[in-house]
Amino acid sequence: MDHKEDPLYALGGKKLGEHTLQVGAVQKGAFAGVFSFRLFVKEHTIVSGLYYTGSKWIRPWMEIDYTPVTGSEMDSVGEALFQLLSELIPPGGHLSVSYLDHKVTARALLVGVPPAATPLGYLLWRSGFRWFKDWYFAEGWKEGGIKLQGEKPLNEARARVNTQKIIDEVTAFVNKTGYLEPEIEEACKRLAVKVLKEVEREKARV
Repeated sequence: MDHKEDPLYALGGKKLGEHTLQVGAVQKGAFAGVFSFRLFVKEHTIVSGLYYTGSKWIRPWMEIDYTPVTGSEMDSVGEALFQLLSELIPPGGHLSVSYLDHKVTARALLVGVPPAATPLGYLLWRSGFRWFKDWYFAEGWKEGGIKLQGEKPLNEARARVNTQKIIDEVTAFVNKTGYLEPEIEEACKRLAVKVLKEVEREKARV
């Protein structure tokens, strides 16, 4: 892929609040159309991963390790970053994030919190992803490590179905008590309420 045409390089210079995103060398991966890349904020590697440009049969996808600038799984920098990455993923494509180093997300998924109500899942939700899969057990060597996958709906009809499923899961979570880790429950229920409020605001605009 020509440097000027590579959408990954277009991320260079983008603003993340007070920070400026920088792109490291983009290199060809092991498979056709796959590229490895790194994104930096100053000297801090905020993202490293793989980007697939897509083909006639497979939609573009991205798989990343995300290391927040602030050390927090949830901050405004992360939200701005994920929205930029989302612009490279079309309907039907997906973005996967490794989560073992993200303690709140990892512990929440382990105890059954809906993905959209976890810190990383919420970042995916805010970026337009409406279907989630927890790759806690990879199904084959090509699937890689443990990660949370978010997929964009192919069309409006699918978006409505997937969104309603998320609403049902998140509502049930908000109304449920007795989780083993109160701190995780509290943090994730705040995110769950934000998801529900965002859906209501969206409905009010229609």
